[in-house]
Amino acid sequence: MGQLSRELLAEIRRIEIITRRLVNQQMAGHYHSVFKGRGMSFDEVREYLPGDDPRTIDWNVTARTGDTYVKTYVEERELTVMIMVDMSGSMAFGTVRDEKRVVAARLAAMMAFSAISNGDRVGLIAFTDEVECYVPPKKGRKHVLRIIDEILRFDPAGAGTDINQALEFVGRVNKRKAVIFLISDFLDDDYERALHVTARRHDLIPLSIVDPAEDVIGQLGLVLLEDPETGNRHVLDTGRLSVRHAFESRQAKSKTERDQTFHRYGISPIEVRTDAKDYAAPLVNYFRIRARRA
Repeated sequence: MGQLSRELLAEIRRIEIITRRLVNQQMAGHYHSVFKGRGMSFDEVREYLPGDDPRTIDWNVTARTGDTYVKTYVEERELTVMIMVDMSGSMAFGTVRDEKRVVAARLAAMMAFSAISNGDRVGLIAFTDEVECYVPPKKGRKHVLRIIDEILRFDPAGAGTDINQALEFVGRVNKRKAVIFLISDFLDDDYERALHVTARRHDLIPLSIVDPAEDVIGQLGLVLLEDPETGNRHVLDTGRLSVRHAFESRQAKSKTERDQTFHRYGISPIEVRTDAKDYAAPLVNYFRIRARRA
């Protein structure tokens, strides 16, 4: 086993320990209360007890035995959870604590461990300007560790972002309703229709990853900016107040338009910042709000 493999295994183990603790301590119950499963399935019949709903009486068994019996049901919990992770060039950016793709890996692990702790199946789609990795949904800890491993070892062939194509792919591989966590910085255009179709068929939850340098730029003099997805370069004179204001206004406008697109289709995005001390807090808050609405 080479040095890289030992480092990789150590990182996977570290993410498992951190995310399992977060799931057990902060998210226990929230995930289950939000994602109820597909409905109720028959469990067994038992003798009628005072207070039982008369509508649950099993008349066939009652007639055969001469005693009153009722049907009991259990929640059909198993869901399919798909974790979609944007691995484009812009996700390799980070100025404070971690790169956006590292945050994405930890969020994916958190969602995956939440899913398997509730008996759900979980799968992975990693994409750039095309879908580059697909791990079909399964259960179990080993499967979750494989998903984390795939994300951490992922070496993208493309640098661009095509959310539209990724959403169309998840629609093809999941004919039945699924819970879909879409983890991205959403630096892309022309995915509104696919977003609408996916949200109508599935439970779509976008996790938007933001680095603070994408909102505000400091007074750094002349700065060479390079788009990691296209390679285009621009020189920005950050010493000029008007330039800084124009940059910040453009970024704020893009975020507002993106959020408006989400809300237009009844989608509530979760924003997670790379400088956050607790990545679980926005998720826990989202689940609490959603559980109250339900």
